[in-house]
Amino acid sequence: MPQRNAEDWRPQFTELLSQGKREDALVLLESHSTDHAGTPKAADKRAACSIILKELSADPDELWRMTRALAIAVSPTRRELSCILLGPLYATHPREVEGLLPVLADDEHWEVRLWAGGLFSELFGQHFDELCSVYEGWVDHRSQFVRVAVATSVMNRKHREHPERAVALIELIEPMLSDQTHEVGRNLGPYAIGGALLSFFPEQTLEHVRRWARSEDEQVLWNVAMVFVAAEGRKHAEVALEILSDLARDDRRRVWRAVSSALRNLVKGDPDRVLPVLRTWLNDERKLPAALAMRGA
Repeated sequence: MPQRNAEDWRPQFTELLSQGKREDALVLLESHSTDHAGTPKAADKRAACSIILKELSADPDELWRMTRALAIAVSPTRRELSCILLGPLYATHPREVEGLLPVLADDEHWEVRLWAGGLFSELFGQHFDELCSVYEGWVDHRSQFVRVAVATSVMNRKHREHPERAVALIELIEPMLSDQTHEVGRNLGPYAIGGALLSFFPEQTLEHVRRWARSEDEQVLWNVAMVFVAAEGRKHAEVALEILSDLARDDRRRVWRAVSSALRNLVKGDPDRVLPVLRTWLNDERKLPAALAMRGA
C-alpha cells in the first residue's frame, strides 16, 4: 500500500481505482479519518466520490454495484460515500435507492445519518413527484431518525422555486407535529417549518400554523410556538404575536416556555413593536412567558 500522505492521496486513489484495486483505494481514503467522527473530512469524501464517478462513468452497472456494496459495508466511511453516490443513481435505480434510504437514515453511526439526511433532501428537491408519496409512507416510520430525515427534506432550497409544492410539503410534515421524540421535535418546528417552509411559502405556512394553534395537543402547540424561534419568524411579528397571545395562556410548562423562547426572538427583531405588547400581557395570565421574554431586554 502507498504510504499515507495528506498531499498525494487523491492521485494515489485515482491510480488504484484505475488499476481495479478498489479495496486498496478505499483503505487509503479511510487512513485519512479524523479523530472527531472516525471518518475522513467531508471534502475528502466528496473528492473521492467525484473520482469514483469519473473512473466508473463508462460502466454504469459497475458503478451501481460498487455503490450498493458501499451502502451495506461495515465501514461508516463507505456508507457515507454511498450517500453521496446514490443521488445521481436515483434516475436509473429508483426502487433500489428508495430501499436503501431508510436503512442509511437509521444507521447506528451519527455521521452516516447526517449524510443520509442530506441525501433525502437532495433527492426530494430533484425528484419531488416521484418521492412525495414514498416519504408520506415514512412519516410514521418506527425509526425517529427516518422521520427526522423526512422532516428535514422539506428544507431543500429547490422547493422555493416550486410554489405548487407548498401545500404538499406542509401536509407531508403535518402528521409529525404531535411526534414527541426529541430528535423529531427539535428539527420540526424551529427548522423545517420556521427556518424553511415559512421562508419559502409564508402565506400558506402561516395559514396552517394558525390552524395548528387551535389544537389541544401539547406537542403540536410546542411546535407552533417554536416556528417563531427561527430568524424568519421575526418577519411576521404581527401574526406571531396574535398566535402566541393565545398560546401564552396555556398553563402547561412546555407550551409557555416555548412561547417565551419565541417572544425573545421577536423582541430581538423589533423591540419597539413587541415590548409594548408584552407589557400589556403582564396584567393577565400571559404574564409569565411575557416576563421571561422581557428579561434583559
